Amino acid sequence: MEGYGKSGRIVLVNTDITSSTNVLIDKEAYVVTYGLNSRATLTVSSIEESKVVLCLQRSITDLDGRVIEPQEFSVYISGEIDAEMILLMSAVLLISGVSLDRLSEFVF
Repeated sequence: MEGYGKSGRIVLVNTDITSSTNVLIDKEAYVVTYGLNSRATLTVSSIEESKVVLCLQRSITDLDGRVIEPQEFSVYISGEIDAEMILLMSAVLLISGVSLDRLSEFVF
């Protein structure tokens, strides 16, 4: 897992939960932040009737070493949404190697 810090650990941090920022002290982990906060790596750009537009604000590297460049992409929703859960699941899927094209086909 080259590119994931000395430890090989990947940490997903919800920037909307203040106590979770303490994890950032772990300098050896690869940290990806998500949340409704404008400083998060992955955040919500807009919410529409049937989809949520997410914004990847910084490049991230997936488990296969592919770099995903900053960009906006949409995911579909059915019914009520939990934006933070959609962000977390999207971050996990991206890091796991699911392409943005494939992720855009998901319905949350």
